[in-house]
Amino acid sequence: MDLVKQHFAKHYESSLEVSRHVSDDLTTFLNQSGVGSEVIEQLELCLVEIVNNAYEHAYLLDDGKPIEVDATVCENAEVIIDVANYGIPMTDDEFQSAVNKEVVIPDPDDPSSWSISGRGFMIVTQLSDGLEYFQEGTKSTFRLSRNVAQ
Repeated sequence: MDLVKQHFAKHYESSLEVSRHVSDDLTTFLNQSGVGSEVIEQLELCLVEIVNNAYEHAYLLDDGKPIEVDATVCENAEVIIDVANYGIPMTDDEFQSAVNKEVVIPDPDDPSSWSISGRGFMIVTQLSDGLEYFQEGTKSTFRLSRNVAQ
C-alpha cells in the first residue's frame, strides 16, 4: 500500500445530514491518501456514529452548531481523526461506560432488548485501534485512531 501523508481539516454545522457530509468528505480524503476501501468503510461508520452523537447528545438536535473534523494520514500507516464539538460535554465516567458497554443480543421475546440506541461507541471501539475523549475549555474532542497497513 502506498500511503501519502496528508492532512484534512474542515468545519461543519450540526444537522441531521451533517454526518453524511463528513463521511463523504473523509471518504474522498482517505481514498486520495491511499487507504484501502475496507478500512475506509469501517472508518466511515465510526465517523457517522461520532458525528451523530455530537448532534444528538452534545447539541440536543440543535442545528447550526460547530463540528470540527481534523484527520491525518501518518507515515507510520496510522490514521488519526479528531471530531470536536462545543456542546454539552460527556463526563469521563459516561465515556468509559459507553465504550465498555457490552453488546446485548436482541431477544425476540423482549422488546426492551431491541433498541439500537447506545451502541455507537461499541461499534467505534470494535472498528478502531483507539478512541479517546478529552476536553479543552468548552471544546470536547473524540480522537479515533486506526492502523491502515494491510
